[in-house]
Amino acid sequence: MTARRIYFALTLAAVSTIFATALRAQSNVEPGAQNGGILDVLGNSRQAQAQQLEGSWVLTVNALVPPGVPPPPARASYTSFTRGGVAILSERQANFVNPAYGAWEHRGGNEFAFTVMTDAFAPTGNFLGTVKIRNEVTLTGTDEFASVGHLEVRDPTGNLLFSGCATARGQRIKVEPLPEQCRSITPPQ
Repeated sequence: MTARRIYFALTLAAVSTIFATALRAQSNVEPGAQNGGILDVLGNSRQAQAQQLEGSWVLTVNALVPPGVPPPPARASYTSFTRGGVAILSERQANFVNPAYGAWEHRGGNEFAFTVMTDAFAPTGNFLGTVKIRNEVTLTGTDEFASVGHLEVRDPTGNLLFSGCATARGQRIKVEPLPEQCRSITPPQ
């Protein structure tokens, strides 16, 4: 019975070591920065889950309106999530709004949240106020997410002008191969 327990403990230790080594090899963490304990393995697993959101996305945003009110057309925007928690969002149709900058976080599993802010300007260049967008995101696949968001617009003195909710769908932007017609071109030296 004791030999079985020792064998089981050694097997468990070997599997844990192999798992931790594989996770460390797949991460960008410098060797020696971790001590190989179970907390490090769990930390690496959480980091791998968080990396599922990292990248750039095309969003289709639909405003939620009261019953009987015709919905406005869907809006398109781009957003990027970087390692370390930076979020950047830009609207295709809003040429008087700067890109929005903010932060994102992993809430566990396939759940994430982000908040971004930007300044709005009139076509003449006059400052109109600020825009804040908050979203709760659920990854629905490797390259897709669905979210519920809140938009808040304030005038230059901070008074609330508009507050509303929206839903969005995100599609990951992927690297695509160069078209055949461009492959034979030599880049400049």
